[in-house]
Amino acid sequence: MKSQVEFGFASEMTAYRFINTVKHMDVDSLVVKFGRNDRHVLVSYRYAVAEFDRTLSELDDLARELGGEEV
Repeated sequence: MKSQVEFGFASEMTAYRFINTVKHMDVDSLVVKFGRNDRHVLVSYRYAVAEFDRTLSELDDLARELGGEEV
C-alpha cells in the first residue's frame, strides 16, 4: 500500500536538510521532494503490510527534531 505525507518547516534550508536525511532511509519505494513550496517536503513510500511499519513515526520524529510538523 502506498502512503504519502507532507511536512512543513520554517525555512527552505531546514526542509532541504530533512530531504537529505530522509532520502538515505531504507524504505521501500521511497520518494522525497519539495512539496507545495520550498518549505514543504512531500514523502511517499510503500507501507510494509506484513509487519509493523515505523516509517511514519520515524519521519514525524525527525521532522520534530528539525522544528517541522506534518501538514
